[in-house]
Amino acid sequence: MRMLVLVLGALALANTAYAQKFGGPPQNPDWPCAQRLVETLEPGSYWNGPPIPAHTAWRDDADIFTLANDIVDRDTPEADALAKLNAYADALPQDKRATAFPFLFGALVDQTNDQRSILIARIEQLGRRQRAMGDTIAALSTQIDADPATSPTHADLIGKRDFDMRAFSETQHTMRYACEAPANMERRLGLFARALEAKIASR
Repeated sequence: MRMLVLVLGALALANTAYAQKFGGPPQNPDWPCAQRLVETLEPGSYWNGPPIPAHTAWRDDADIFTLANDIVDRDTPEADALAKLNAYADALPQDKRATAFPFLFGALVDQTNDQRSILIARIEQLGRRQRAMGDTIAALSTQIDADPATSPTHADLIGKRDFDMRAFSETQHTMRYACEAPANMERRLGLFARALEAKIASR
C-alpha cells in the first residue's frame, strides 16, 4: 500500500509543484511536468538586437535552413552549436550583421519551436499514459482489497499490480529528464541570442 501511495502521489506532483511555483493550475491538463509549459517561444523574450523579420523566408534559404537546424538540434552539443554560430557570424562583414543576424535568429526561434512542439507532444502523451497507468494500479488495488487472501486470483492480482508499479516508477524517472528538455532548449536560445548580439556590437 505504501508503494501505491507513492505512485498515485507522483501523478499529482507536477500540478502541485506548478501551483507552488507559479500559482494556479497548469494551462494544459495533459502537461505532466513541474516546469511551466510555454507552448511557443517568442523572439522578443530573448532578442535585444535589430528587429526580427516577421516573414519566414529563411526556410527558402538552404544554407540558413541547414545551419539553423544543426545549431538547434538537441543532439548537437552546446559548445559545437555555439562554434557553428560564431563561425557563421565571424565570416560576415560588420555592415551586414545588423540585417543577417536577426534573420538567422528568427530561423533559430522557428526551428526551436518546430522541434519543441514535437517534444512537448511526446511528453504530453507520456503524461496521459502515466495517468492511465495510475488508474489501472488504483483499480487493481481495489480488487486486491476486495479479494480474499485465500482466493486463487489474489496472488496474480498482486503480481500484476507490482509489475505495473515498477513500470510506472521507471517511466516517472524517464519523465523527469524529458521534462527538462523544453526548458533547456529555451536556455540555449538565450545563449544564441547573446552570442549574435555580441557580434553585432563588436567592431
